[in-house]
Amino acid sequence: MTRIIWNADDIGYSEAVSLGIIKAHRDGLIKSTTMMTNMEAAPFAARLLKDHPGLYCGQHTNIVVGRPVANPELLPSLVDEKGYFNVKERLKRGLKLNVEEIKIEVRAQAARFQELMGHAPTHIEGHAVQDPGLKQAIREVATEMGVHYTDSEIVWIDGKPVEVIDQHHSGYEVPVRPKVMYYQDTVSVDYWLKDVAGLLQEDLVEMHTHPGYVDQTLLTLSSYHIPRAKEVAIACDPRVRWWAEDHHVEFITFEDIRKI
Repeated sequence: MTRIIWNADDIGYSEAVSLGIIKAHRDGLIKSTTMMTNMEAAPFAARLLKDHPGLYCGQHTNIVVGRPVANPELLPSLVDEKGYFNVKERLKRGLKLNVEEIKIEVRAQAARFQELMGHAPTHIEGHAVQDPGLKQAIREVATEMGVHYTDSEIVWIDGKPVEVIDQHHSGYEVPVRPKVMYYQDTVSVDYWLKDVAGLLQEDLVEMHTHPGYVDQTLLTLSSYHIPRAKEVAIACDPRVRWWAEDHHVEFITFEDIRKI
């Protein structure tokens, strides 16, 4: 049997993204999502989640899009003069991010999660930037809180990007990442039916995907938009459900891999 955490990143990014994730859960195979608590649609997402208690939700730490939860004045290496995140631009210029500032924001986003959901996040991960400072901050804050976290890096295997998860998951089983990422051109029903990523060869896999509907907020803020709607449709496609049943694939959440 193969167990897959098919996580829907970015709930709270926009209202449409949040509605698409709920659709992919209610009528599809998604059981796990992670919230961008700093975004304006986060309260909307929290209300939806409370109506769908079967959808697990963790924290999708975002230092890339929008404004921080913490006071921007405390985060000079992360924001522009208007108080909006400009991390990607800084990294392109070779500038380093301040780890202590990132930790301030990780903690602030966890506090916002508590405020919105009524409980602390039990899983923390990062959004859309491969930066060692973010990884260190998530690792340290999650360890302080005693919660699970995902820390990964991109490596190139046979000319293809592969995400590799580290081994610092005390109290949890450690999943692997797909050998082929589920993103852009690989988003298809055949990804599943033809087992493009070799998922059936694994015992436990953690996938970070991006289902969602599209609205103007998403079009303005993200370059990854139209394929999100396709991801919703695929998550709800009965052929994928039949494939999972035929091959004894179980879709699970981060809570299901807790050992203690």
